[in-house]
Amino acid sequence: MSKTISKFQFKQFSVSHHRSSMKVGVDGVLIGCWTSTQDARRILDVGTGCGLIALILAQRAPAASIDAIDIDAPSIEEASENISASPWSERLNAVLCKYSDALSLLKGEEDRYDLIVSNPPYFNSGVTKTVTAREKARHQGELSPFSLLNGAKRLLKNGGSVAMVVPAEMSLSIEEEAAALGFGLARRCLVRGHDESPYKRSLLQWRFGSDVEKKRMVAEEFLTLETSSGGPTNEYRALCKDFYLKF
Repeated sequence: MSKTISKFQFKQFSVSHHRSSMKVGVDGVLIGCWTSTQDARRILDVGTGCGLIALILAQRAPAASIDAIDIDAPSIEEASENISASPWSERLNAVLCKYSDALSLLKGEEDRYDLIVSNPPYFNSGVTKTVTAREKARHQGELSPFSLLNGAKRLLKNGGSVAMVVPAEMSLSIEEEAAALGFGLARRCLVRGHDESPYKRSLLQWRFGSDVEKKRMVAEEFLTLETSSGGPTNEYRALCKDFYLKF
């Protein structure tokens, strides 16, 4: 008898993630729900895994076409299946592709992206040989927060933006690198588990282009996920209510 594989059910789509290098997790849901998609017609999801962020963005941005790339073949196979089963399959494209080769997806200058989004690898233990797909996904290599920013300069339209979720302790160094590359920080949200815990994650979004005011902070935000009783806070509900079944 074959074993039934359960899926993670959201309100408008479901996600199978047993073969992907990165499973469904809070970080991916947060960056997908939080990122501003205003005026975004062309979106790139980098390191898509099972396609979670791409699917969230497809629901939030009904006029956008989305490329979802990953270097892990089983992840792309599973992302493709999840996309095909979704209501937005005609606007989503899962591609086995390195981030450094993403220019090959563009037909010309006018086809560049309005938005690049990623839940990038952040666990840098010094290990040079990874063993599992998950370890490969979580180690900083070609796809790190810094390489994401460098690559975004070639892939974004003037005035486009890049968003990512990173550990809070890395935020300052990443923000400094982004400023040096010409990005202007538009939004920052610090995330913690509950009122007594330190902020563990930073959600960051920059704009890039000739008109960017590099030193201007547009929005500073804070998000606490759980109440003292263990339930979701009102702000967490407000952010993710269109996706989580419980919300």
